[in-house]
Amino acid sequence: MHSASPSVLAVWHLYPFLYRHGWAHQPSYWGAAGSLWRLGRALVAGAIFTLLVGLVITLMGVFRLAFLVRFLSRPALSGFITASAILIMVSQFKPMLGLPKYDTGGILDIIVFHEGELEAGCSPATIILSLASVIFLTSARKLKEYHWLLTPLGDFKELALLGVAAPFACRYGEAWSIAVVGDVPSGLPALAWPLQSQSDFALAKEMLPGAVLVALVTFLSSFAGAKKFAMKAGYQIIATNELLALGAANLGGAICGAVPTQIGLSRMGIAYSAGIKSQLGANVYVAIVIAAVLQMFSAYLYFVPRCVLNAIILTGASHLLEFEHMVWLWSLRSTRTRQRTYLVDFSVWWVACLSTLYFGALAGIVGAIIVSLTLILYQVADPPITVLGWVEENGRWMPVKTNEHAKQRAGIMAFRLEGPLFYANIERLQEWLAEVEVKADCEGRPLKALILSAAAISLVDTTALEALRQTMEACSRRNVAFLVSNASGQPQRILQHVLSDMLPQDSLTSSWTTEECVKFLIREEGQREEAATMPDESKPPLCSPVLIAAPPPRRIASMPDFLSEDPPPHSPGDVHRRMRTSSDIADRHNSEGDMMKGVRPLRKSTVWASRPDLDESPLEKSDGRRNTVFF
Repeated sequence: MHSASPSVLAVWHLYPFLYRHGWAHQPSYWGAAGSLWRLGRALVAGAIFTLLVGLVITLMGVFRLAFLVRFLSRPALSGFITASAILIMVSQFKPMLGLPKYDTGGILDIIVFHEGELEAGCSPATIILSLASVIFLTSARKLKEYHWLLTPLGDFKELALLGVAAPFACRYGEAWSIAVVGDVPSGLPALAWPLQSQSDFALAKEMLPGAVLVALVTFLSSFAGAKKFAMKAGYQIIATNELLALGAANLGGAICGAVPTQIGLSRMGIAYSAGIKSQLGANVYVAIVIAAVLQMFSAYLYFVPRCVLNAIILTGASHLLEFEHMVWLWSLRSTRTRQRTYLVDFSVWWVACLSTLYFGALAGIVGAIIVSLTLILYQVADPPITVLGWVEENGRWMPVKTNEHAKQRAGIMAFRLEGPLFYANIERLQEWLAEVEVKADCEGRPLKALILSAAAISLVDTTALEALRQTMEACSRRNVAFLVSNASGQPQRILQHVLSDMLPQDSLTSSWTTEECVKFLIREEGQREEAATMPDESKPPLCSPVLIAAPPPRRIASMPDFLSEDPPPHSPGDVHRRMRTSSDIADRHNSEGDMMKGVRPLRKSTVWASRPDLDESPLEKSDGRRNTVFF
């Protein structure tokens, strides 16, 4: 359900070219022939401009540039639509009072009285007829509730109003100063290709930059209106199809000598209020009726009062207002989400609305796009970081702020980054981690482990990957564990490829949950404490071969005596006998009273491994990785 209408922005942008070439003013010495020539050139310039706009929009559809509308956030779209509806409604007030209409620019340009308007004065009859029309249009739908015979009157209220107002204006219009439509040219326009000469091509080249701007803004404003009614009616629109349809409409209009067209917000409001919910009723039937009226019934439009048409536009545009969305945004302040969730969107709504009101539709749509892009950059550069806690009732890790039953584990900080992890926000994450660790140290509860939940991370770039590796290395030097949970998709693949040597085995391939990471940390801590309480002689061998006991240097001369009892060094039992021989050497030295130098005390980060099979190298058992715990 999209109704097309001439673009006021296009006419505004086209006027400087007409004025520059002398086609916008009519000196008296040119006479009637000169005026007709200038009018013809102006029509040709308008057709060329429409052709350029249609070509640009069509190319945008062919190359699928409809993603540009994704930069319009819902609050920005709502603010722009609301302000546009206000401008449409306010522009109808003057003709409804019997004053000349002025509907370009912002709200100040529209409501300020212009030269000659004060002398014209208001028309009491026009005011009364306008009020009666508005009252009838707003209450006509309720008529069918009283009797079924009144149903056609409610469904075709606009047609019924025009049918009553036209005879009234024919009888009393001239005496009571009621403005009427007047003469309407009959017939359909002739078809002609706009570009006929070298001067036309030169003019097209000159107008091309302006046509690109008008095409972009025309599509954005048209899509805004279409999206508004699509959400109301509950159907989905495809932006690429909208581009192709607008491009085709403007290309066809250029051949007919029309100015650039776009989706008419006021006409869409009228169609919606009339119950039209399809493109067939909003475009095809309308085009057929207009063609029939221009061809055969244009004379009957002479006495239609202008104020009645203004009343129809006014009531139709009232359906575009979205103040309820602004109220809903403000109501979010009572939630427990971060303040910027509603404050930023609430501010975007007002920026889009006020810029459209005071500077016009062009500045409004551009301002809405700029604000939306700024909002995107702000959100990705400073994403929310949610602290997670364990909820015993449902066995899940949930945000601490929004769940009073969520409890943090002692010494463990589990958190979730709400957004992609890339070069623009990795520094913010590092700053937050530093702040958390400093705060925990000041409170006497130093952190032993950090768990990053990647459930909301959709992307990890190389800059963030390198910074994350540096952060994990720094945590390892401070004996603080750093684990990643709930990784999937692209983050899981790239983290597994680059950081698998710094994370527990299978933690990324199996996509450990946050609770599984916590259980791993508890298990490793238990093994460390168990190893620390075991007697030295009962401790299992370490995973590092450099820690195998060996005789002091001064006893090397006696080594062949002990090795002679063993099989050749390359026999299958080599590793077993070497380790046994080393123990025998140490025992014999102790019995002789020569104390062997003790092994260096282990750092807290070292964990005793489970007793390996003596026929297999410990390094082969652990795939060459050291089993370490960071707290």
